[in-house]
Amino acid sequence: MQGLNSKVITVFFALFGATALASDSFETDKYMLDMAAAPITSRSQVRIKIFPHDKDYKPQGIDLVKDRFSVSSEGECTLSPAASDRAVATGDVVRKFSEHEFTSATPGSFLMRCAKPFKLTRSSGFSFTYNGSLYIRSLGPELEAVNIIDLKNYLRGVVPSEVYKNWPMETLKTQAVAARTYAVYHLVYARRFNSERAWDVDDTINYQAYTGTSLISEPTDHAIDSTDGQIITFRGNVIQAFYHADSGGQTEDALSVWSQAIPFTVSRPEAPDVEVTKNIWEKSFTLALLENELREGGYLEKGRTLKNVVVPVVGRSPSGRVKSMALVDNTGQHKAFPLSLFRKVAGQLPSPLFTMDKDPKNNRMILIRGVGFGHGVGMSQQGAAALAGQKSWDYKQILGYYYLNTTLCSL
Repeated sequence: MQGLNSKVITVFFALFGATALASDSFETDKYMLDMAAAPITSRSQVRIKIFPHDKDYKPQGIDLVKDRFSVSSEGECTLSPAASDRAVATGDVVRKFSEHEFTSATPGSFLMRCAKPFKLTRSSGFSFTYNGSLYIRSLGPELEAVNIIDLKNYLRGVVPSEVYKNWPMETLKTQAVAARTYAVYHLVYARRFNSERAWDVDDTINYQAYTGTSLISEPTDHAIDSTDGQIITFRGNVIQAFYHADSGGQTEDALSVWSQAIPFTVSRPEAPDVEVTKNIWEKSFTLALLENELREGGYLEKGRTLKNVVVPVVGRSPSGRVKSMALVDNTGQHKAFPLSLFRKVAGQLPSPLFTMDKDPKNNRMILIRGVGFGHGVGMSQQGAAALAGQKSWDYKQILGYYYLNTTLCSL
């Protein structure tokens, strides 16, 4: 695929099949951070890892070929040697070009700067266009590419990748503030706890979807400009501003998802008198496939067969999201097993808000019916759109509804 265009759906939601999408970058004791030790401004540089991708996360997907990519630009690009651990040039320009293929066969680290935006194309043909500079380094058999750009321009690539540009302006402002807050949190986090890493965030929904300049639009730019520098704080600290595509009717508290209470995120229904578009989805899997996995994992005893899989009475959070599961064998015995094993069989589920039933036409087939997209913690993007469009709430009201007892501050 040659990049994205305006017809591409740009709400890139966190998938339940990788609830780790949020928890990969979530530290249970670090849901908010003091910025005093690492001051951040709108001009602070953000380091975004844009290649390679080891997991099939939207919008880029997995990179099966990790040792090469090509770069092209309508302007001249220059390449300089750089430090092995950070994007700092250590010598003069060694190459000038408008097109170039990078491979891991060339050892070392380099800093690329282009007079005009550049396009990075993977072996699959998938590409996005970027501003800023590019830090490239060889890591054994693989290449790593990090786009370096200021915070404001980073947001120009995030906001239209996370929400529709034709949504109400107050919704776009809400997303701009949430995305800025999330980015600032991770800038502080990376500087304090991951200083040895060459990047702050990646460009997937593991952090925030980022597509460079490929989806930049006037409405989302206006939302970013009109909220310039504003972030969400709790007791003076920048928060990790979790958000998701669709709550399915009720948001979730962090305690039910990550076993950590976070005071500014609680389970609550979407605002009354608001009709939120619900994403309804279905999936299926066979009991035979799950039985094999359970047996290999030691959860199904020898000589017993799997008759059903159920959600226990205590297996749901107060909002109705699935927290645990149990198998039912041919003797009628119930036994809990890990959700990770269930996801391995059922695949990535858009949301943990679902029910299961046997297929009436095939009792060895399980049908899954669910609503919502994402983990459900924090702000619902669909909910924010409804509050702005149907109740005429401004972005401050919307943020206050989803992030309780927080304060807007300026960088």
